[in-house]
Amino acid sequence: MDGHDTKGGADAGTGGRADAAADARTSIAETSFHDALLRARSRREPIGVVEAAAAEYCVELKRQGYPPERMLRDAKRVIAQAIDGEDARVAEHAVQSCIRNYYRPD
Repeated sequence: MDGHDTKGGADAGTGGRADAAADARTSIAETSFHDALLRARSRREPIGVVEAAAAEYCVELKRQGYPPERMLRDAKRVIAQAIDGEDARVAEHAVQSCIRNYYRPD
């Protein structure tokens, strides 16, 4: 299991290309979010880069039917992997950005 197969409200039995495309979008968004966090930590890249990557990742999870608790858990996992307790300011901003963008009206 890859951790993306228990989405609240989503039909797990659909399979096929649509699921593969959704998984690919999530993977790309997650990588982009992770990389933005790393850059913000190591090079003091503007926080706007983290904001944009967090928005892309968390909105993609919402689009796929992830409940807010699952989105936040997955976002915190990515943040912990990238930040590893090294920059609380960036981590806090990333969490806030995910929540704000998840609940942003479409």
